[in-house]
Amino acid sequence: MLFATNITIIKIDESQAICHFTDILPGKYAMAVIHDENTNGKLDTNLIGVPKEGFGFSNNAKALLSAPSFSAPSFEYSG
Repeated sequence: MLFATNITIIKIDESQAICHFTDILPGKYAMAVIHDENTNGKLDTNLIGVPKEGFGFSNNAKALLSAPSFSAPSFEYSG
């Protein structure tokens, strides 16, 4: 079962954003990031579902017609 363990909202300072996570247990994880440019709390898309705002995944996994499967952006975290 896949589910979010942490959701964090941070501001971009100049051209970067730094996010710190605490109390993360060892395991296999993946990250997705959106740049909510209009701060409405969601990733805006056009009429056919193509994102209108920036997004990305860990391991630089690519999204083609949908988000990548868990295996592409996943990574092991040892603690």
